Amino acid sequence: MVTKMAKPKANTCYAALVQSLRDSMNVYQQTLLVHWGLMGSKFFSIHKLTETIYEEMQEGVDTIAEHIRSLDIATPMNTADLNYSDIPELKADSCFCQDEMIQHLASNHNLLAEKFQEIAKSAEGLGDQLTLDLAVERGRAHKKFQWLLKSCLDY
Repeated sequence: MVTKMAKPKANTCYAALVQSLRDSMNVYQQTLLVHWGLMGSKFFSIHKLTETIYEEMQEGVDTIAEHIRSLDIATPMNTADLNYSDIPELKADSCFCQDEMIQHLASNHNLLAEKFQEIAKSAEGLGDQLTLDLAVERGRAHKKFQWLLKSCLDY
């Protein structure tokens, strides 16, 4: 999928950037599923929080895709390619397990933050300030989402 690469390090960095688009779409969809499907006493607060998160993520995913295209790299062109992600899926029967569902989503946002941190390191090594800035911005957003979701858990 990744085209027009010059250096092996750049190839690795930009392949990870394309993968971050897939992973972000996966977590975006999971955020929608929690928004729609969570049941119980935390429904309203989580419904509102996940709405804030998915609205921000929609813009963030678009920014990632546009940046990839600005590098003359192909983005996923079909849903099968877009859906390739190693982010753990939500359990189908977890809608009544509020804290489990919230914890799962928080963990996935943290995984995304870690992936963006790796992209930032790689982009810094390449001297690609624009990709570095994007990765830092997206990583920071997902760390924030992880923290906000975890703040709703009962300990």
